[in-house]
Amino acid sequence: MVMSFTTFKDRIWSVFDGGTRRIAAAPKPIQDVGYGLITGVLNGAYYLPGAPLRAIASDLVAVLGSGTARQYHRDFSARFMLSLRRMEALRLGQTEKIDGLLQIPELDRLDALSGQGGIIMVMPHCHASVLVARGLAARYPTLLLVRETKNEARAEAQRSFYRKLGCDYLDVRRNNEVTVARTVLGALRQGKIVIGVVDRIRNAPRGGAEFSKSDDTVRTRTFGQSVGAVGWPARFAVKCRVPILPVTVEQTDAAMILHLGDAITGGDLVPTTQSWMTAIEALILRFPKDWLFVYDKHWARVLKTARG
Repeated sequence: MVMSFTTFKDRIWSVFDGGTRRIAAAPKPIQDVGYGLITGVLNGAYYLPGAPLRAIASDLVAVLGSGTARQYHRDFSARFMLSLRRMEALRLGQTEKIDGLLQIPELDRLDALSGQGGIIMVMPHCHASVLVARGLAARYPTLLLVRETKNEARAEAQRSFYRKLGCDYLDVRRNNEVTVARTVLGALRQGKIVIGVVDRIRNAPRGGAEFSKSDDTVRTRTFGQSVGAVGWPARFAVKCRVPILPVTVEQTDAAMILHLGDAITGGDLVPTTQSWMTAIEALILRFPKDWLFVYDKHWARVLKTARG
């Protein structure tokens, strides 16, 4: 019997998730050994014959124009492990290890924007994109949009993190479009920050079309390539007359730093979507080691072509 990749991934995840739970609950010396072993596996995966990590990292550093692929992957793994340890502490309710980590260099600007009403905060998949919601929720009314996995066991494990964030969250996969739209629009009209991770790209709309209504995909360009990006930030920004604020999260040993891009005023669908996509690309280039989606297969193709 041939096992599907999804089934294989679910089984591997179950072992990994159970292991990290036990490590996080163990005494610190055992934690250090356990997390050290995971770090070793991550770094070692770079050298596996036929594995794509080395090629993708090489493409990215070529686009960046500096660094080496091997060092990039080691730094990426270190940031991943930082977030893993913090996420497990969050799941265990050790919130004192998370609270106080968030730093916002442009806090005054964010306060000013929030004082004017709701904000659509768009960000790439960062190692700390979920964790940062807890720090924001301590300062502002916040709604986090999440996309749970199809596997119910894995989805329930994800919820064990979300429940500790101290903010509202909404799964956009298990709720229908009407429910999602009503919830997001209601949150924006109440002056909340709505956080969306928006770098899950698709193929650009077919036939050169600028927009595909069936899957809410807008044709944009990033790293010189045409891709499909989600259209909801631009649509909701216009409907509620709120700004789109591109952000990313940089992790250090002592902090999670929220970096803000320029606020984007909602307008026509395609140019507004292109504006925030361009801003997200710039943030990725500034903080590439914190970009979790670098090894996503769709982005891997974009980076390979961009290098060429």
